[in-house]
Amino acid sequence: MQVQAANRHAMNKYRDLMAAVALVRTALDEAKKLHKKIQEPGETDWRVPGRDEVDGAHAKAAVQLTSFHAATVKWEKELVSKGWRV
Repeated sequence: MQVQAANRHAMNKYRDLMAAVALVRTALDEAKKLHKKIQEPGETDWRVPGRDEVDGAHAKAAVQLTSFHAATVKWEKELVSKGWRV
């Protein structure tokens, strides 16, 4: 009985993880729309990142999220093959 509860817990945690990944992807997509509104910093605004820096950071985050998602899908296949046994 405890094993079934642990397996259910694992399934719920995985579902929560996938929902969080989808939420982050949505946030990245929405943030991409705002990049057009970024103004280039002036000479005295050296602490403000420019559009190129923001685009680069966004692209890096998107690549890392895609890589993380691929790893979680691989992990899901392993869990399914084991019947979600922990």
